[in-house]
Amino acid sequence: MKTQRFSKLLAASAVAATTLAPQLASAKKPGVLEGKPIVVDRLELRKFRFSITPQVGMSLSQPFVHVGTVGAKLRFDFLDWLGVRAGFMYGAVPVNAKLLRGIEGGALPEGVDASGMAAGPIRPTSEFDNPAPLLHDFQRGLTRLQWMASVDLAFTPFSGKLGLFSSVFTEYDLYVFGGLGITGWQRHFPNAQSTSEQLGIQNSTDPDGPEFCKATPTSAQNEECLLHPVKSGEGVKIGGSVGGGVHLFITDWVSINPEIHDVMVRHNPAGLNATISDVPPQVDNSDNVLTHNLMFNLGVTFYLPPKAKRSRLSNTSGTDAQITGPGPEAEGEPKTEVGGVVGGEVGAPPPEEGGGEEPVLEDDAAAEGEGELELGDE
Repeated sequence: MKTQRFSKLLAASAVAATTLAPQLASAKKPGVLEGKPIVVDRLELRKFRFSITPQVGMSLSQPFVHVGTVGAKLRFDFLDWLGVRAGFMYGAVPVNAKLLRGIEGGALPEGVDASGMAAGPIRPTSEFDNPAPLLHDFQRGLTRLQWMASVDLAFTPFSGKLGLFSSVFTEYDLYVFGGLGITGWQRHFPNAQSTSEQLGIQNSTDPDGPEFCKATPTSAQNEECLLHPVKSGEGVKIGGSVGGGVHLFITDWVSINPEIHDVMVRHNPAGLNATISDVPPQVDNSDNVLTHNLMFNLGVTFYLPPKAKRSRLSNTSGTDAQITGPGPEAEGEPKTEVGGVVGGEVGAPPPEEGGGEEPVLEDDAAAEGEGELELGDE
């Protein structure tokens, strides 16, 4: 009896080993996603795509005159995270800043004519001790930003999906850029005349020249010309361009694009002497200071081609799969199934062939209700 039960135990062990060995070997076999990227079936929203963005903007850092701008930018991405761009914005709506409104409201003395009753180039007697320039001299030198352009290298380090209220989901990306910036400046008061212009002074800029700050050869030098020279900084200024923004995708080919852009140039917006080393005072390049022309822009970006590409998983042979490069989705083309999940998403491993319930091992004695096996003498 003892020998018979021992033989049954050996037979049951052999059956269990034969059944479980293939399962252990299968558990050690590498899955089809092992060594593959974490993100597959990814939407390549930028790579090898051209985009155009009409936009409007407003200045944030102009001391005297803010500007509302309109314009556009073009961009081409070599990779999903790297591209080049060029943009142009035109100052269509100038708005006097609070500082300028205060200056025009009485902060600077106003000149009068010889009678003292009308506006003119003469400083009123009550303002002789005031070191500030006359209002018309300040207006003659004041310039405002007229247009701004840049050529930049754009870098997109972050992208993903954004959920709003747990119901609205959209693709997004964050980008930064930097490059060459160019600005154009024009006079804010084109009809304003300086003291020298009103008096007909021919030489108001060259202290070593003849009749410097004199209206006539025999007249005395004009103090306003001597102490408050004026030279408006019109023209083009070149500097650096930096900024950043976000794309919020409505579809694969349209996105909302808020952006901050700063073009830094050396400029003298007031056109007045700003140093104390010049005797007599002069307006030259030493009076230029680094100015930040910070803009907030809001645009709508359109992408070409309109159909975005995807990185995908595709079958090669048997059950093996590999990552392929981005390619357009064909209409009705079935997605590759990996692990029983469509689209290459990570899911449960495929079921084993010949699946079913695992065998339950019972000995004859247990089936007959005889209890546990014993290897001792009865």
